[in-house]
Order: sequence, then C-alpha cells, then structure tokens
Amino acid sequence: MQRFWSWLAVQLGRRAGLVSVIGLLVTVGLGLGITQLEFATGQDSYLNADDQIAKDNVAYQELFGGQIMIVLFTMDDGSDVIDLTTGDNRQTILDAAEEIAENPNVESVVTPLDGLQFSDNLIRRSYADPTQEAGIPTESVAGTILGAAIEAEEPGSSAHLARALDQDRTACRLLGIDNPLSQVPEGDREVCDEPGFTGSPGELSVDPAQATLTNPEWVDFLLHDNSGAIRRSLRTFFPDDGHGQMIVRLQGNADIEVEGAGAVAVKDAWADREIEGATLTVTGAPVLLKDINDYLKGGILRLGGIAVAIMMLILLVAFDVRWRLLPLAVVLVGVVWAFGLAGYIGIPLSVVTIAGLPVMLGVGIDYAIQMHARVEEEVVIDRAAHPIQETARNLCPALLVVTFDALFAFAALRFAKVPMIRDFALLLCIGVAVICLGSIIIPLATLGIREYKSPTKGRDFREGALGRLTVWLGSLPSRAAVPFMIASVVVFLGGIAVESELELQTDPVQWVNQQSQNRKDIATLEREVDSSSELGVFVVADTREELFSDENVAFLHRFTEDTLRRFPEQLLRASSILTPISYLTEIPGASDIPPTGEQVLVTYEAAPEAVQRFTVADTDSAHALNLLFTTRPGSLDDRAVMVNEIREDTDPPEGVRATPSGLAVVGVGLLENLESNRVLLTYLSILFVFLFLTVRLRSIVRSLLSLVPVLIAVGAASLVAFALNLKLSPMTAVGGPLVIAVCTEFTSLILLRFLEERRRGLAPQAAADVTAARTGRAFIVSAMTAVVGVGVIATSSLPLLRDFGIIVAMNVLVALLSALVILPPLMVWAEERGWVSRGLIDPEILAGANRTEDQPDPATPDLGGANL
Repeated sequence: MQRFWSWLAVQLGRRAGLVSVIGLLVTVGLGLGITQLEFATGQDSYLNADDQIAKDNVAYQELFGGQIMIVLFTMDDGSDVIDLTTGDNRQTILDAAEEIAENPNVESVVTPLDGLQFSDNLIRRSYADPTQEAGIPTESVAGTILGAAIEAEEPGSSAHLARALDQDRTACRLLGIDNPLSQVPEGDREVCDEPGFTGSPGELSVDPAQATLTNPEWVDFLLHDNSGAIRRSLRTFFPDDGHGQMIVRLQGNADIEVEGAGAVAVKDAWADREIEGATLTVTGAPVLLKDINDYLKGGILRLGGIAVAIMMLILLVAFDVRWRLLPLAVVLVGVVWAFGLAGYIGIPLSVVTIAGLPVMLGVGIDYAIQMHARVEEEVVIDRAAHPIQETARNLCPALLVVTFDALFAFAALRFAKVPMIRDFALLLCIGVAVICLGSIIIPLATLGIREYKSPTKGRDFREGALGRLTVWLGSLPSRAAVPFMIASVVVFLGGIAVESELELQTDPVQWVNQQSQNRKDIATLEREVDSSSELGVFVVADTREELFSDENVAFLHRFTEDTLRRFPEQLLRASSILTPISYLTEIPGASDIPPTGEQVLVTYEAAPEAVQRFTVADTDSAHALNLLFTTRPGSLDDRAVMVNEIREDTDPPEGVRATPSGLAVVGVGLLENLESNRVLLTYLSILFVFLFLTVRLRSIVRSLLSLVPVLIAVGAASLVAFALNLKLSPMTAVGGPLVIAVCTEFTSLILLRFLEERRRGLAPQAAADVTAARTGRAFIVSAMTAVVGVGVIATSSLPLLRDFGIIVAMNVLVALLSALVILPPLMVWAEERGWVSRGLIDPEILAGANRTEDQPDPATPDLGGANL
C-alpha cells in the first residue's frame, strides 16, 4: 500500500490542473443535487410508516381532516361573548369563515355562531323531522330527549324531582310559565318571573321574531344553563364568558407546504379584520411547524455561515501555515459533495439533519488540517526529499482508519426508531466519507504542486505555543495510567447508573423559538383558556346502524366521562356529536342516563353542516364518529401515560373500533420512539467502534486505549446532567455517537502517530512527547474547529437545537481534553509492557527504539516515481 499512496501523491501533484478541472466538474455535478433537497417536518420525519400510530393518524385525517387552527376571541373588560353574535361582529365572523372555507388547503371551519345555531336547532327543530320547526318546545329535539330522561327516572324519586325542577326552570326562561307539566309537587315549585320568548303570555310556542341569533337575550338563553354558567355543550366554542373560539381544520395528510399554506390562509383572513370589544389571537400547531420549516430553509445556511466564519478566524489566528485557509476550502467542497449526494439520494432535511452541516464542517475539517500540517511538518522539520509521498504514506491510511471510526459510530444511529435520526446518520456517513476523499485528493494535489514550485520555508513549530500546550497536557507520568483506567470505568458505570434518572424536555412548545410571535400566541391560548392541543378518538363501524346503535352510543357516553374523570390534569373538555345530548340531560341530582342511538342520529341530522363535518364521517365507504378531547398544557411524558392507558382500557362493542389519534398521540409516538433506544444507541456506537478498531489495529488493547477517553466523556456527560438536574433536548439521542466519532478520530490519530514515532526509533515516553510536539498545532486547531462545529448549533433560536448544541459541545470538549491528557500516559504505560506496538512493529526495530530526542528524517524513499 505504501507504493500506492506514494504513486497517488505523485500523480495528483503532477496533474494538479487536471485534478482541478475534474474536481470542479464533480463539484458542479454534485452541487446540482442540492437543489433537490426537500425539507420535512411532517409525521414522516418522526414516525415510521409502519408504526401503528402513524397508520392511525393517516386514517384519522382521511376521515376528519388535518390539524386545527384556533382563532381565539378574548373579550375586553365591559364586553362578553354575546357581543360576538350581534351587529358587525357577527358579520365579520361569517365573512372570515366563508373566506377560510373557500381555501383548498382547509377541510372545514366551525365558528361560535355554528355552536349557537346547533343549540338553536336542538330547541326549535322537530324531533320527528329535524329539518322542520317544532310546534311546541316539548316536540323539539331537546324537549323530546329531556322528556324521555324524566320518564326514565323513578316517579317520586329525588332524581325525578331534580329533572322536573330543571324542566320548569327551562320552561320559565323559554316560555315565561311555571310547572307546565305539573310534575313538581306544590311545595317544591318555583315562581316564574321571566318574560320568556313567546308572542303573548300563556303561549306554548316560541316567537320566531324573538328567537333569533341576532337577539342578545335569545343568545343568552342558548349560551347559559339554568345556573347561569356557559352550557357544557358550548364550551368548545365559548370556554367562558370572556372567550370565544373559531376552529379551523386543515386538509388531512397534507405535506408541510400545504399545511403551512392553510395556516397562513387562516391568519391572513383575520389580518385586516377586527372584532369590536375583543382581541384576536390566531394560532395552532401548524404555525409552529411552519416556523420550524421556515427556519430549516434559512437556519441551515445561518448555522453553517457562523461555523465557517469562526473556523476561518481560528485558522487565521492559530494555524500557522502557508495557505492556512486551504482546509476550510477543502471541507466546503466536501460539504457540497455530501449535500448534493443527499439531494440525489433523497435524504430529507429535518430539524435533526439541519445539524449535519455544522457537524460535518467541525468533524471533517480535521482531515484537511492534519493533511496540511503533515505536509509542512515533512518540509520544515524533516526536510524530506519527498514530503508529499511521505505524508501520503503515513497519514492517508490513518485518515481511513478515523473515517471508518466515524462511519461505525454514526452507523449506530441507523438503528434509531426515529426516521429523521436515521436520515441524520446516513447524511453524516456520506458526508464524512466524501470529505475524507476530498481531504486526501485536494491537499495532495494542491500542496504537491505548491511544494514543487515554491517549497515552504518556515520555522520549527514544535516549540510553538500549541505544540508546548499539547506536550504539557499529555505530560502526566505513566504511573497515572492505572488510576485513569479505573476512573474511566467508574465514570462510565456511574453514567450508566444515572442514565435512567435523566429527564428529557418533553413539552413540544419548549422546543421552538420562545421569542417568536407564534410561540407567544400559543402561550396566550394556554394562559387564557388553558388549552394546548387535541386528542382525537375516532370510532369506526362497518355500518351506519352499528355506529348509531344504542350499545355504541352508551359506550361512548361512558368512555367520554370516564376519560375526563381519570385525567383531569391532562384533559380540559370533550366534544362530539354525542356530547350535546349527554350534557343536555346532565342534571345535578339526577341519574346518569346515556342517550340512545336514535337520539344521537336525530341530533346529527339537526346539526349545522359545519358541525356535522367536524364530528361525523358518514358516507357509503366510511362510518365514523370523532370524539375530540382538548388537552391542557403539559409534557409528552404525562400525555404518554394517558394515551397508553386509553389504548389499553378502551373496550368498544363488537364490530366497533375506537382508536386514539390526533396531534397529542402523534407527539407521544415521537417521544416513545426517541426514548425507546436513546441510550442503547450510544453503547451500540461504542461497540461498533471497538470491534472495528480491534480488527483494524489487530489488538483489543490498542482498541481499548482509543476508547478510554470516550468512556470518560460519555459517562461524565450523564453525571453532569444528573448533578445539575438538566432537562435534556430530545436530540441528545444523536449526541453520544457524535461525541464518540469525534473523540475516536483524535485518539486513533494520536495512537497511530505514536506507533509511527516508535517505528522511527523513539523510546515510549519520547514517542509520546514527539507525537504531541509535532501534531500539537494540528490537534489543537482541529479540536477548536470540532467544538465550534458542534457548538455553533447552540446559536440556534430553537431550544431543541440550542440545548443540544450546548450539551454536545461540552461533551466533545471533555472528550478531546481526555484524549490529549489521558491517552499519552496510557500509551506509555502500555508500551512499557510491550502492548501497543506488539504485532505492528518489527521486534528488531523495537529492540533499538530507545532514542529520547527528535531528529529530522530527510531520507524518504521515492516509491511513487517522482524522479522518473
């Protein structure tokens, strides 16, 4: 192989012009692939297509549409929600709803006015024919159902009396009469002093001129129950007297662009409209996802730009070589190749893969820095006759080793349960591989022709600040090796012990830019009405009869109330085509009487079309009810417990399927995928690298030496997070393998260079010192750029990325310091026992390897035919 590397070095230098032309063509060709990159923030990024949750969500959105947007009306002091229904406010809401409904990216719109219209229909439409007006209130949908509930109670019981009293109070408010059915004993009767909504006193029918949604008194009757509280059935639209809500459901199973367009359409519809006496807030999960998608499009370049700027500064200040920005140019070309290939292959850019650019810059630039520094080392220190060949022979095999270190470390991420993490792994594997290729070809060609035409003349950099610093860092005596090894095991095992105690930040709204207007709008929704998301349960039957059967309706009635009662901290309210009737017959002191299937079907037929579309899918091919729970603000951890219990405990009638879905369930699916093997990925990465190094270096000892600093860094990261009680970003799932890749890159290069110095005849301690002195400049500069590459992610406006960048940059720094401080005494200690070089260096060479001083080695052979 030495002849191959020597030949390659000579040919690249001789044909530098041709290499440049070919490189330019390759860069342009691959660069065009960047235009094919797509951004992904939909469920395909965090749920696998074969996950049951993903399948359920697709089915749910096919039936009822996609995610929801909320238009919140917060009433000013002196106003209440009744003001939404009158005058210009009413028309404004109707106009906005019409505009939104016409947008092709919107599935359906339901307004507070629709909620009131639904209540109006229940009171005024005939139970026998919900399309027609009822003659008298007792013949209406609501009146008939209430009458049936009274009949279901035992006559003379307290429950029967409670229902009769409530009916009297309703009759008083509606008709201005008391005890119309004479069901309340005389001693329990209440005097009626309400005017009612009849044409004249004593009439039993409602006057259409008064019973209109433009009449504030009628709206007040519809809105408030007999106790004066907002009717429970209307709290989806009117959470309280100070708030109203319009709900917009976007197109189902849409990509992020379509969903984002729908969200923008809702915001635009209200941008130039005002509600007198109210403040508007338009928000919802779709706008947060759009924010993330928009950030991905610009944020990846911003992060990369910051990384490039800082790396440029580091190279200019600390990398004292000719053409000191060459490594940056090399890695930028490699990044173009990597992302171009990603575009052609079809790797999407997500909130995780966006971190690939700065990470590739930080990890990949080390290859070019090492190559550049080694060439000048051969020229300046060794005054080698063939410096480019010597560099290629000694460093290129080492670069391949560290590249495979990184590939195996990142390969562990391919076993992640989250698709976007697997995509991140593939992107990094491609990136590291092509950057390594570029870091070999471009410097050998560029520096080869440069050194041929204008050889470098510089001072010996071994005594420079960076060289001395590296020697000092690794100057601990070899007797410290055993304590270091014990400490590494203790720290690593300690990290394992506390790993299960570490807590992820599982509140999704904490992952996005906290200063964005859309995040503030979400906070307004949470603060004003205590709601944040939705948990949908879609109930599917084979036939309409099964869907509206008494058995299924009774199941839904019990399930709704049981679920709300079991999870009061997570769930705020429930809404379905069933709940208006369930809540209508919910009277304090009365029995719990579930509606019948017929009653719910009649209620559905009486509902406005907008309400029907939100609650029922009843076509020739689909028969489903939508039960929508509004969730309170909270973490995915809490929701996971709730969702899992609902899944396990739901027991619908035979032939009926009840499935939790919606945004809350999708979020729980993401959390479960993240947590399922987050820790395992790190240990798997260590195992892969260990096995590779054991095979490549032909020694378990040499492999373990490379991994000791890694074990310390991985264990220390968990211990620090535990000690400081930090909430970790969910992206820390990729942090462990990333730290392992960076650290083993350094430890492998240090170990292989140590072996090279032993082969040159240096004693163990001298070999370690010379390795540090000669490579110190390159290692310190590479360490700084590696930390910057990861650390620049901490400048992201997304806490999800920012927290990841801070923690992983800290871990990388600890790992690199461990490599520079701990590895040298370990190598010396092991080599004093013959464990490091055994089997790799001729014993006769080792027998005479006792030099303690570094000496130039100009007599390099010409194996590549440079003189031919």
